[in-house]
Amino acid sequence: MAGVYIEISGDALESLQLINKKSAAPDDILDDIGAYLDMDVTTRFLDEMAPDGTKWIQSEAARTGKGRNPEKPGLTLTDTRDLVGSVTHNADNGELEHGLGEVYSAIHHFGGKTGRNHAVNLPARPIIGIEQKQASTIVEMVSGWLV
Repeated sequence: MAGVYIEISGDALESLQLINKKSAAPDDILDDIGAYLDMDVTTRFLDEMAPDGTKWIQSEAARTGKGRNPEKPGLTLTDTRDLVGSVTHNADNGELEHGLGEVYSAIHHFGGKTGRNHAVNLPARPIIGIEQKQASTIVEMVSGWLV
């Protein structure tokens, strides 16, 4: 018979069988990754920071106190905390969805013109994303889960 034959025995076989079994049902690790990403976004809101570590451009409301609480200037994108409160994830059937539940989240993430007659130009303030820091943590999580 032509082809390649590989024989695996000993400790390697047991480890590979465990990896095979776990990888067939990844919802637990995907849920853990989703929870980590939720926490990462929530923490970065407090630091007003994009996934890559760059600072968001401060909003006028945060800078001047012209938001809902004019006596207390605050953090960018946290006037009502609705946006940060909408961070969510769903792990099901081997897939992970992670994002924001507010309909206006895209305009804050990507930036663009909004308001009456599109008179307001919002700068992009990336909220959701996986950069090197998040990717490294995810790799560590998956590695620990597999073995």
